[in-house]
Amino acid sequence: MTGTHGDHGNRAQGLGETRISRRRMLKHAGAAGALATAGRPLLAAGGAALGSSLATPAVSRAQDGITLRGIFLPATWGTVTQEVLAPEYTAQTGVNVVIDLIGRDAIHDRMGTLFVAQDSSYDIFNVDYNWVPEFARAGHLLAMDDLLSAPEMAGDDFLPRALDVARWEGVLYGIPQTVHPHILWYRKDLFEEAGLEPPATMQEWREIVEQFQGQTFGDQEVYGWAAQAARGFGNVHTWLTFLYSFGGSTFNFETMEPTLTTPEATEATAFWADMMRFTPPGINDYTYDEVTADAAAGRIATCLQWSWGAFAVDDPSISKTVGLWEFVKVPAGTASVPHLAEWVIAVSNYSQQQEEALKFIQWLESPENDVRQALLGGGDPVRASSYENPELTEATVEGFPGLLRFRRYPETLEAMQTTQPRPLFPEEERWEQVVSVPLHAIQLGEMTVEEGLAKAQDDVNRMMQELGYF
Repeated sequence: MTGTHGDHGNRAQGLGETRISRRRMLKHAGAAGALATAGRPLLAAGGAALGSSLATPAVSRAQDGITLRGIFLPATWGTVTQEVLAPEYTAQTGVNVVIDLIGRDAIHDRMGTLFVAQDSSYDIFNVDYNWVPEFARAGHLLAMDDLLSAPEMAGDDFLPRALDVARWEGVLYGIPQTVHPHILWYRKDLFEEAGLEPPATMQEWREIVEQFQGQTFGDQEVYGWAAQAARGFGNVHTWLTFLYSFGGSTFNFETMEPTLTTPEATEATAFWADMMRFTPPGINDYTYDEVTADAAAGRIATCLQWSWGAFAVDDPSISKTVGLWEFVKVPAGTASVPHLAEWVIAVSNYSQQQEEALKFIQWLESPENDVRQALLGGGDPVRASSYENPELTEATVEGFPGLLRFRRYPETLEAMQTTQPRPLFPEEERWEQVVSVPLHAIQLGEMTVEEGLAKAQDDVNRMMQELGYF
């Protein structure tokens, strides 16, 4: 970002700075024709255009013999869909829904292979939101604005930012299934023992993690904080929260020139690199799993982690710290701007059963099932109403009366007001790989902050030139 620290608070209210402009993309790819095919109208039963007349599956039983096939992530929301919700939908409608669970990168690769062949064998995909520009630009995804506008869908109940990241060139290509922005987890008992309040600013957080680093509580040595830091995408996802919260950005989205050496980016990266001194041994290989394991074992005082993952530290079968974690929004540099993680549900443009696929998604992401997915152990809700639903706000952890199961939700909802996504352009996956390498070198002390950011800037510039952006 080339603007000052002071203007980031305003820019954080929208997603404009994370999305390539239409003018730049059309110049780069000439994508209008592909998008036109992706947005072709669907026909509902009787030949009517699919929209407000979309039938509720429980009311209009589908014809037996139909099978929908989907690929989902084997995270909690995927397993809940496969094991509970899909069979329930089949029982209600007669439509057989078969869900395969495969890893994140495997989903991306499978989609690419199927789409190149225009293969119709899968209808529905669980999609990491940063893939939407890639597959929508190429015409592989079905436009879903009509589904969102159907009265039965209650589209205005979805969290606005959850919908924004599922759009490409103003067209909706996915319905959100789960959001999990970064929030700060902190050990309430350790803070109380030390007489500390949870941090509101990055500087306060830094002082706190330094104070906790290497301290012993009981027989447990404690480290200041942890977060994903492995090379590939883990370190990028953590670094983005620092970048955004210090007023930085990844690109000038009018020119698509990287902005990785601005004063804001330099300050954010220097702060992040300094904070890495107050982490557990082996931090540079940490993924989501290691962060969660350390939190459950009581080895860290704070962590920057996805909101959804908090269920694990309240599971007595794996956690020594049940009930000891509380949550606040990400500490502010110039503002609190957490990086967003989210998964959406998309429909293949080559599916031969698009109408039935949309009916299933309407049912799966209804207001009632948004609440049910959370209660069943799926991801954090995507609808505003769910965060006020007593079934969730008053739910307690089994075996621990009075311990609120979803006590993170106020902070999660607050985070969704300012959260920012990864840069939304079709080659974002490649961008993460490029940026991750110099960031990792900074972590290891192989490059200074200035050297690492200069390399990242040069490498991204070269990538964008090769892709024809400028």
